[in-house]
Amino acid sequence: MGEPASVRLPSVLDDLEVGINLHDPETCEILDANPSLESLYGYSVDELRTMEVGDYTPPSTQFSQEEATRRIRLAAQGDRQAFDWQVQRANDELRWMRIHLSPTDIEERSCVVAEVRDVTESRARERRLRLLSRVIRHNLRNKTNVLMGYADRVRQAVEDETLEREIETILSITTEVGGLSDSVKQIEEIAEPSATQRSPTDLRRVVRSLVEDGNAEYPAADITVDAPEAVWVVADSGIRYAIDHALRNAVEHNDRESPAVSVAVVDDPANGRGTVRVADDGPPIPETEIKVLETDVETSSTFHGSGVGLWVMQWCVESLGGELSFEKNAPRGNVVSISLPKAVEPPSDDE
Repeated sequence: MGEPASVRLPSVLDDLEVGINLHDPETCEILDANPSLESLYGYSVDELRTMEVGDYTPPSTQFSQEEATRRIRLAAQGDRQAFDWQVQRANDELRWMRIHLSPTDIEERSCVVAEVRDVTESRARERRLRLLSRVIRHNLRNKTNVLMGYADRVRQAVEDETLEREIETILSITTEVGGLSDSVKQIEEIAEPSATQRSPTDLRRVVRSLVEDGNAEYPAADITVDAPEAVWVVADSGIRYAIDHALRNAVEHNDRESPAVSVAVVDDPANGRGTVRVADDGPPIPETEIKVLETDVETSSTFHGSGVGLWVMQWCVESLGGELSFEKNAPRGNVVSISLPKAVEPPSDDE
């Protein structure tokens, strides 16, 4: 490596918790770095200035000096880069970093600035989530389906009323446990980076589609929709999960032979919000399940199927900067409201 260049990062970046460093767009060497990058990599700035990216990258076919050079030069040309990179720290510990590369000019010199965050723990959590999903979706779900099949056959074969009630309890529990699989699948899909690509979304279109599906799946229920105009909000695919859970809970946990569920889309320009209200005539949602949403989930907590559904709803809504609320319906039932920030510039073709 040649003599390090004199260009330096502004001192205001020294106190940032995120690691920052400058790359020369041609040689790709590190020109300067802040103290947070020193902590992340385990090398001093003086040491880093004498190193190539490959020097602190573990041997791999995926990560190499050539790949680092390619990405830095693309960023220098205006093609901003965002990717995960494995780093071998000074103590040989392997850590995952999320890197963002952008072109910049400092002291009249063109450089590439790198923002570096340690995502080792979040990647580990994501892997555990995927493992949990596979265990529940492929193992537990299959077993509960088999159990439900046998229980249904036994129910048809017995005449004792006491046994029938017990078998009904078995079927109810297995159905609830099987429903956990769907919630875990949705959590997994929401965790995908592609699932969080937000865009202007017409609540009216989403609600009409879900109500149509609901009427087809629950012919005994009376599901109506009141959505006279387009209401555009900023959302991702998680909004469908949230509204779908609200609809399903309103029908499946209703004790009437013909549940009545009304869904309204409300435009609230004064508060810059679009709201979906799902009202039913069933029994009240247990306070214990709503209380769980107010605090962090403890590892010892247990949930009924609807409780997990409410948690998925809250996760989806809060991730979009919205609000999930519950109130009593009159004269009986529940009202679940999902409010999201409105899109500043909705598409001109709203149909």
